[in-house]
Amino acid sequence: MKDHKPVISIDYNAVKSLKSGDVKSFDHLFRKYSQRLYKFSMSYLKSEEEAREIVQDVFLYIWESRENLKPECSFNAYLFTIAYSRVKKFFLRKLRDNHARDELIYSLLKQENNLDRVVDFRSLLEKVEQIILQFPERRQQIFLKRKYEGWPVKQIAEEFGISPNTVENHLTAAMKNLREELRRNNISELLFWMFFSPADQ
Repeated sequence: MKDHKPVISIDYNAVKSLKSGDVKSFDHLFRKYSQRLYKFSMSYLKSEEEAREIVQDVFLYIWESRENLKPECSFNAYLFTIAYSRVKKFFLRKLRDNHARDELIYSLLKQENNLDRVVDFRSLLEKVEQIILQFPERRQQIFLKRKYEGWPVKQIAEEFGISPNTVENHLTAAMKNLREELRRNNISELLFWMFFSPADQ
């Protein structure tokens, strides 16, 4: 069984290197988050082409503004906040192009403060990261490899020298803990499943 150090900050080292212009770190973060970002965009736009465009646009912005990154802050939250803003603007533009067919929806979305009160993605994801970092070390490592890095259960089991069933037990406990904590903070479970649904399996 391999020796693993506790996770201090989920993406701290990669973001710190990216801030200095390291292309490998950028590629690592793109591979790690692009599929989840795509799934998130698809849940709103229902268009593969438009969702891919959002992903490319977000990571282009990340690269071009890399000097402003703050490694000590949640990169996950920052990334999805940018994506949320891009999706919102994209959706508003589509509604305008269709002559604001549904004026009620258009009016609601146009009121950014109201929308942010309904869903504050940055707060959501920062809260998720805080909860994850409080998991027991082994559970934290397993959850990150499965849900953030996309490792198959079998590969995680081999990495830690445990059975696939034990891996599943850790994941189930982690997901239950996350749901309970988010519910306690009045955060919609729909949003929870948007980020950690079985679609990432």
